[in-house]
Amino acid sequence: MSKEKMKHNKVPDEKAKVAESIDEVLESAANAAKEEDGSKSEEFAGLTSESENAAKEIAELKQLVAEGNDRYIRLMAEFDNYKKRTSREYERQVECANEKLMVEMIEVRENFERALKSGDTSTDYIALFEGMKLIFNKFDTVLTKNGLESFAATGDLFDPQLHEALMNMPNADIPAEHIADIYERGYKLKSKVVKHAKVIVSSGAPAEPEKTDSSESK
Repeated sequence: MSKEKMKHNKVPDEKAKVAESIDEVLESAANAAKEEDGSKSEEFAGLTSESENAAKEIAELKQLVAEGNDRYIRLMAEFDNYKKRTSREYERQVECANEKLMVEMIEVRENFERALKSGDTSTDYIALFEGMKLIFNKFDTVLTKNGLESFAATGDLFDPQLHEALMNMPNADIPAEHIADIYERGYKLKSKVVKHAKVIVSSGAPAEPEKTDSSESK
């Protein structure tokens, strides 16, 4: 075989090898593209799943918030109703307490009215005075029974939280800072001071006058 013929046979072989190489490259590129598309699809599917989970959690949180707001509104409404019921009950108790006191005071008033009528027709002032004392004792009993208590007595230690000092006055029998006389008694209602006592406070024994020497006076 001649050299020219051998050379002519080698050309198709080389072309075939180049074509095979090109096919291999194209196939590799196609496979790589498929793999890349597959990974992107998986990544996209993962992102889609995460988004769906996040949306689901947000929806659940919104539902919890709505349920919490609903419970809060109902609790506030119940508390408001409770306050109204308590206020009405307190007002009712106060009215009942005042009614009971007024019924007892009516009896005292009627006794005063009877005593005044008898005073118009009777000249027995001693009996009238004794009747007034009985009515006063009844009146005082009603007040005490309903929680009113009087306080302040001569000789008590002066207490600015209970007493109001009108003046200080020397007193040989009452120590200083003690009550020498009572102008108006004080009153407590169930341990609460509702009226301070007005009193005169002792400043102690009066100072003795200075003695002068009779020889100097001459």
